[in-house]
Amino acid sequence: MITFRVVKEEHGWSVRTGEQMCTPFWAKESAVREAKRMADAIRSHGTCAEVLVEGLAPGDQPRLIRGASVARLAAILNNQR
Repeated sequence: MITFRVVKEEHGWSVRTGEQMCTPFWAKESAVREAKRMADAIRSHGTCAEVLVEGLAPGDQPRLIRGASVARLAAILNNQR
């Protein structure tokens, strides 16, 4: 399984696989969208992939986003605001 983590950084957000940063972003929504796009591309080749959003706010738990449901992703992001 490949895990793409969306992580809060000092100057924005990043998408990471393991300890390696793939891409920096100014906005969380952009980072989540890109991580989901990468996970969907991996899944299209038959490999399991997931997106994990971290660094939401003090005390919040990381949220795991599975599957390709855009509506589910939007609902999760809207509930965090």
